Amino acid sequence: MTQTTSASPVRAVTLCLPDEVFQGGRADTVGISEYGEKALAISDEIARAGYEVQTVRLSSPALDQPLSHDQLRARAAGLVEGCRRAGVGSASLGALRPSALVELEPSGVADVLVTHPSLFLAVVVADGAEVDHAAVAFNGAVVRELASRDREANFRFAAVAHLGANAPLFPGSYSDGGDAGVSVGLQSAGPLLARARAAAPRDLIEATELTRSCLHEQLAPLDDLLRPACERHGLLFHGFDPSPACAPDASIGEFVETIGGVPFGSPGTLAACAAVTTGIRSVSRPTVGYAGLMLPVLEDRVLALAWQEGRIDADSVLAYSSVCGAGTDTIPLPASTQEHEVVAMIADMAALSARWTKPLSARLMLAPPGADPHRTEFRAEQIINIDYPAA
Repeated sequence: MTQTTSASPVRAVTLCLPDEVFQGGRADTVGISEYGEKALAISDEIARAGYEVQTVRLSSPALDQPLSHDQLRARAAGLVEGCRRAGVGSASLGALRPSALVELEPSGVADVLVTHPSLFLAVVVADGAEVDHAAVAFNGAVVRELASRDREANFRFAAVAHLGANAPLFPGSYSDGGDAGVSVGLQSAGPLLARARAAAPRDLIEATELTRSCLHEQLAPLDDLLRPACERHGLLFHGFDPSPACAPDASIGEFVETIGGVPFGSPGTLAACAAVTTGIRSVSRPTVGYAGLMLPVLEDRVLALAWQEGRIDADSVLAYSSVCGAGTDTIPLPASTQEHEVVAMIADMAALSARWTKPLSARLMLAPPGADPHRTEFRAEQIINIDYPAA
């Protein structure tokens, strides 16, 4: 099987690790390495079919028992070593549930992420009808700690709410701890945008169908490839996160503008976001993760410009999250932002997620102390630097 020229690049092939490689409070580097080799073998099969595979990742189980800083550091070091042996570039340390935070301090969690720049981590702030406000405050303190030590580290840290296990996209990903399996995310903004430009949907009903049919065409051949490939390697296939990831040359914001007929942030944007998400969630393939429209502000050129021009802000992005899977992702915050404001933003996301039982996250790009108060200065390749909008 060979991909068509319009097929989406594979953003992430994520192998979700079992609990067995973390028994006794330490990481089994040999076992992790063996799973990493399996993930790379799956990736090679996808590449041989003609797809571009951008990242291969490992995802660890969620942590729900109290653990010390020494235990967290040991787990992180073992995971990094297992990845190194296999040649896997990045991994999720999992998600810290509120019960795991009892003996931890925000500074200790920040230490781990700063020490290991290949690791991602999340804190669960809502997983039921109520928000865990202690976890929200803990998360806000970690954001502040990371900003003061490594201006890029908050790209690898998030608050998550109602996000299920085995999602392929970082930083919210964590495994269910059961048998190892693979999940996949696509960078499908390009094919969606090309289809919208060519088809010019007349209304939002047609936009929903365009989204559904385009994603189905992208996912079907990969599904047919991945199921037998995973079985040959003794792995489960968990499914796809069909959330269409953007690319430097393919903006999800532009796609929404094209199918909605209005500049992003104008009246009608929320309706267009809802139409796209309906199409995403109607694909007839196994899905995991957010399975909704994602709006990563500083990763998407149209969204970044809309923020710079003041057409969108944290409140409007959160409003769009009521009908999609955005949350508040890669939101630019100047260094003058107070910790209580960071906490409040996370609490707002968690409250919305808890009210509607929908997967959302908050990834807040807080500038370090002393940073330029007028413009972001992030160095990460994925980030688009912008001027802060005028107050």
